[in-house]
Amino acid sequence: MAPTSYPQRPCREPLFDIDPRTGFNIEVFFADRALETFGRCGAGWFWWSRRRGYPPSGPAAGPFPTSYAAYRHAMTIDA
Repeated sequence: MAPTSYPQRPCREPLFDIDPRTGFNIEVFFADRALETFGRCGAGWFWWSRRRGYPPSGPAAGPFPTSYAAYRHAMTIDA
C-alpha cells in the first residue's frame, strides 16, 4: 500500500544542493535574530557556497523572504 503522505523537510532545516550547470555547491538556511551574525538587517533565508561538513567559501547572500527565493537567487549566480 502506498503511503498517504510524504515526509517533508522540517521547516527551517538547511537545504544542500548542487547547481547542475556549474557544479557549484550551495546551502540555503534560515537565520533569525538570535543567530544574526552576518551584518545584515534582519532575519530571513540566506545562501552561501559550501560543501557539507566544511566552512563556507564566502559571505552569505540574503536575507530573502522564503527559502525558495534564496534558492532561486543562488541558481542565477554564475560561478
